[in-house]
Amino acid sequence: MLKSLSLGGLIGGLVLFAWGVVSWMLLPWHLATLEKFKDEDKVAQALTANATKSGVYLLPNVHKHEPGMPEAKAKKAEAKGKKAEAKRKKAEAEGMKRMIQGPFMFAAVSLQGTSGSGAALPIQLVTSIVSALLATWLLTNSTLPGYWPRVGFLVVLALTAGVICHVPDWNWWGFSARYPAVAFAGLLTGWTRDGLVIAKVTSR
Repeated sequence: MLKSLSLGGLIGGLVLFAWGVVSWMLLPWHLATLEKFKDEDKVAQALTANATKSGVYLLPNVHKHEPGMPEAKAKKAEAKGKKAEAKRKKAEAEGMKRMIQGPFMFAAVSLQGTSGSGAALPIQLVTSIVSALLATWLLTNSTLPGYWPRVGFLVVLALTAGVICHVPDWNWWGFSARYPAVAFAGLLTGWTRDGLVIAKVTSR
């Protein structure tokens, strides 16, 4: 059991990491799903002027009070009579109208820039190994006989993860259909390769 977990996690993680490098850095399909602003400098200036800190932003955000107001204070202010409640509901209704009419944005904003692939790659490697380790643990605790059913188990596992992670991004946050479609394709391709390896090294 321990040997299977070690082999599945390490070898499977390396295979998964290698596929991720190829998929994102050598193949054009992921980057082709990312759009470009007409004037990036103006957008960057607007973000710098209006984003109070790095984080995940929603535009329009009908659920957040004005920047700088503590949540407890905001709730206390809202509780001051029917007038405050009516004002809050009106603001939310106007915000929802703007959200439907557009533009709408759900984005991660990093005001300090990014550390680049030099720092991200080691983290991704660890993530791949941990993912393969967990998948191996699930596989070794299954009762599936034979090589191909075990490969299929890991492919279905990846499909399940894709549905859980990528479909809500498309459904709720306005991700283009191409983005989750390519993400699904990359996920299934990578985990099919990983399934072939992990099922082999964990064979009984």
